[in-house]
Amino acid sequence: MKKLIFTSAFFLLFGVTLVAQKSLNSYKYILVPKQYEFQKTEDAYQVNSLTKFLFNKAGFNVLFNDEPYPEDLVDNVCLGLKAIVKNNPSLLATKMKIDLVDCYNNVVYSTTEGKSKIKEYKKAYHDAIRKTFADIEALDYKYESTTKIAPKALVEKNVITNKTEVVNKTKVVQDVSESKSVKQKSIDIKSDEIKAKVKSSDVKIKNNEQVKVKKESYSIEGIFNIDSWGRSTITKKNDSYSVKGGDEDFEFATIYPTSKPTLFIIKWVAYKQPQMVEIDKDGNLNIDSETGVENYKRLD
Repeated sequence: MKKLIFTSAFFLLFGVTLVAQKSLNSYKYILVPKQYEFQKTEDAYQVNSLTKFLFNKAGFNVLFNDEPYPEDLVDNVCLGLKAIVKNNPSLLATKMKIDLVDCYNNVVYSTTEGKSKIKEYKKAYHDAIRKTFADIEALDYKYESTTKIAPKALVEKNVITNKTEVVNKTKVVQDVSESKSVKQKSIDIKSDEIKAKVKSSDVKIKNNEQVKVKKESYSIEGIFNIDSWGRSTITKKNDSYSVKGGDEDFEFATIYPTSKPTLFIIKWVAYKQPQMVEIDKDGNLNIDSETGVENYKRLD
């Protein structure tokens, strides 16, 4: 009897995982807020940066919700899922879970609760969040472009003399079937999806019809301020990159590319365990470490 119950539970869990995987594969982007309800400031304890980093590591296309959106996401915000980290603390443990919410505010997927008994807030938050990602990594996410997600609404474009402005409010312009004929109409961007932080240089309007978002991209090559090495240089070396620093220009690490242009793997000379590296929108390096995400500033 116990064997039968165990077998049934296994197949039920396996079936739920397959359904969740198929559902998530329909979405192209994960949107990470800069601040959650339990946080007093933006990216407190680097919870948001870690969440974005781990989703990237799991194969998702991830954006902070105040970053310039790709053109297809501007046209259809329903291509993205909002990642909501929830904190449910108790006297003995920090408990956290992640909900993935669609453009209709429906929860598409929830992780199991990650628990940590570490007393220090930052370490406890990071430990609990990493444990929740065991569920997400098990989904083996791969975006399926053949599965179409219809837009919830068209967003209205506002053209103001000598100034491009993205307005924070939702407006339904017309039915999806008529969307191709919509021209020279103002578009309002949904306030809980896009904040009005897109600079005028990031948005170009042509004939009042099409919005194109230009997103800066950075090479891994450059000069960075890296930990105790100080001013360090990253240069191309065959199929990898050499990292040198210090008074003697010592090569203290090697960086290897991955299939994603913003993600790399760094192998330090002094450590056996390689780490993930992400280039952020400002061209800085975010490196996954045991104590959290370390940020190394780009100097040039």
